Amino acid sequence: MPQAPHEPDQRSFPTADPASIGVDRRVLDGPLARLLARNATRAAALTVGGRLIWEHYWDGCTPATRFDTYSVAKTFTAAAVGLLDADGALSLDDRACRFLPEWAGDARRDITLRHLLTMTSGLALQFDRFTSAPDPTAAALAWPLVHRPGSVWCYEQAAAHALIPIIARASGQQPLELLQARVLGPLGAGAVGWARARDGDCLGWRSVLTSARDLCRFGGLLLGRGRSGGRALLPERFITSMARVDPVTAAARADPPRDDIRRRSYGLLVYVNAGGLWPGVGPDAFALLGAWGNVCLIDPAHDFVFVRLVTPEGRVGEDGEPDRALFANALDLADHGTARLWRMVLRAFELGAGSRLAATRLDALGTLRTAARRRGLL
Repeated sequence: MPQAPHEPDQRSFPTADPASIGVDRRVLDGPLARLLARNATRAAALTVGGRLIWEHYWDGCTPATRFDTYSVAKTFTAAAVGLLDADGALSLDDRACRFLPEWAGDARRDITLRHLLTMTSGLALQFDRFTSAPDPTAAALAWPLVHRPGSVWCYEQAAAHALIPIIARASGQQPLELLQARVLGPLGAGAVGWARARDGDCLGWRSVLTSARDLCRFGGLLLGRGRSGGRALLPERFITSMARVDPVTAAARADPPRDDIRRRSYGLLVYVNAGGLWPGVGPDAFALLGAWGNVCLIDPAHDFVFVRLVTPEGRVGEDGEPDRALFANALDLADHGTARLWRMVLRAFELGAGSRLAATRLDALGTLRTAARRRGLL
């Protein structure tokens, strides 16, 4: 569904010079910028302590350009659930059928909201079939169960989208309206949009539309455990739970088995580093990851948010999807690509040849592991 026109973000962002907080601008303008440029990046921004210290744009994009962030949207879906949990409108351990009576008459009655948020619902992993459905909400409500809820982790889209009718039925609002009023507007990120289905439902699994600066604002809110400017906009308890591996996820097995590293590194619709998904990165780090390498990296140890965006809103081919010739890139990997990017950002914080050599070694090992997985050797 087309988005309503939006005003470019004119609100000032607090800024600081990188050198004033001990960050090496030579790394940002040199090897980091080169890595981004040769991998289809259109926008990048880095905030430290809530202050914008560096940003760069390519291919005619500007601070006002909005991007389709793909699965980054899943974390926005989770944030809306977190608001309603704090309100008492729902609980993470509620059965989903409390809001989805369509699931009450079969084994899906045992799916909880926690199962949906952790990708352990047991719903079928049929990516192409779901994402091509003309009515994703109807598809999610009719989606088949193939595993006992809580027993298997698999990264599928129907679970994330099933949260959309739950949010709408619990609040009377779409998640975008809920978040705009209570989170995004107060943050100064009022120009954020969300792709919609034909019936007006936000797409729970994809396509929040945001500028780099506005995604930095949202990432900064998560870094601050829900607080911004002295105000609590999201519940701290929920953000803390979001950024760790839930016991339900820890007890599940991965399907397919090669995704076990992702299972061990998944919170509530967000990736976390507790399971070692990104070598060389701190264990408290977490990230919002979308297709094509659209990312928001949140690093509590260094108090930074780094955003990298690839796919400008509306720049798609005849099939409605981005042109691979324009957007395919080597950083579009949840594990190795993200780790490589993260380690490059960290070079600006951790000066010295030792850290650079360690990052280079980890980059090489990650490249070898990725090649082995593609050949079915791992």
